[in-house]
Amino acid sequence: MRDLHSNLGIVQSLDPAVTTATRVGAPIDRQGFESVEHIISLGMSGDTLSPSVSLSLKLEESEDGSNWSAVVNDSDVLGSSVDDSGTFALIDDGAEDGQAYAVGYVGDARYCRVQVAVTGTHSNGTPVAAVALLGHGPVKPVS
Repeated sequence: MRDLHSNLGIVQSLDPAVTTATRVGAPIDRQGFESVEHIISLGMSGDTLSPSVSLSLKLEESEDGSNWSAVVNDSDVLGSSVDDSGTFALIDDGAEDGQAYAVGYVGDARYCRVQVAVTGTHSNGTPVAAVALLGHGPVKPVS
């Protein structure tokens, strides 16, 4: 039997919370791991989502954990594509909330993180949480 549990590091990057303003996830340090997958879980929005009331899920990278820039090259991500602001998912319709979104980071920077950017007025908010799965560590078990 293959053991996935002992081969993953798990980091909560965004505490579960109803989100009405832009939130930035905790920096994920990839030292000791060769891969990272960010998973963002959205609950049902309390607001009517539209192009003017939306959530953008973005990916950022940093060499030092302090200075951040958007991940803008599709070659640095898996499972999605990114635009020039690092957005890999735009949630602007009620059919798009209540789901999990994932993106893998394969760029060269040591640190990466997700950002949930809010556009428009979110009076009631959307429940949001995020975790990062770190894989391909040289030492096992990871935990």
